[in-house]
Amino acid sequence: MEGAASESPAALPYLLAVKFNYDVKQGGFAQLLYNLRGEFLADVEEMLIAANAAVAHDHYVRAVTVCLENKADYFRFLSSDYTEANPVKHALQFLSVEYLQRRVDFADEAAGYLATLPKA
Repeated sequence: MEGAASESPAALPYLLAVKFNYDVKQGGFAQLLYNLRGEFLADVEEMLIAANAAVAHDHYVRAVTVCLENKADYFRFLSSDYTEANPVKHALQFLSVEYLQRRVDFADEAAGYLATLPKA
């Protein structure tokens, strides 16, 4: 992600939107935050705000808050192999279930914004 962001900074919001959509659908907020490794967190939030993706943004902020309120467990989670039990991962998984049960697809919620972004 860093390489793509430095090569084409204008495409970063689109890349982050694709990453958000894929990771959250595949493994929830735990997968997204694990894969981001603490990078681009503010950029993801800016993208969600710009996309006017209120449901996604609300749950994303709640996910990041879980991590910030439990920093030691969050950093243990990031340094794990992902499969290990962890209270932050567990909380993120519950939040993901709640988000997915809302049945508000991010791609639909942000469709107008995504259509305006440079792809690469």
